[in-house]
Amino acid sequence: MSNRRAILSGLILLVIGATVSADAQPLGRDTQTSSSCQIGTIKKGASGKQCDVPIPQSCKVAINTATNMHWADIEKSGGVSCRFDSKLTDWKTRITGTCGTCHARQCSAKFTVYFDCPQPDSKSPKAP
Repeated sequence: MSNRRAILSGLILLVIGATVSADAQPLGRDTQTSSSCQIGTIKKGASGKQCDVPIPQSCKVAINTATNMHWADIEKSGGVSCRFDSKLTDWKTRITGTCGTCHARQCSAKFTVYFDCPQPDSKSPKAP
């Protein structure tokens, strides 16, 4: 049980130190990338927090073939409801995640979107 507490304490400290951040990372294939933004600390009673998921240049949001919807995920902790804001998100030029009121002592959320990107043409000449 003490190992579990140590891990949870570390995660809490990591979340407390974070505010709103965004990153883009390759998924291991040349044609797919994920991008995310995170709301690190939402205090109890706070609401209206939002973050914008960066859209990599020349990429489009991947479609989940099982659901035929945009391939995206929301991870959250604490008693908070979060969603991709339908008024602020067009899935082409802007992707915004928003969270409602935090009902726990502290809440956090991470919005991740997966993209299909053009594969570099290996036959084209390289720039000098």
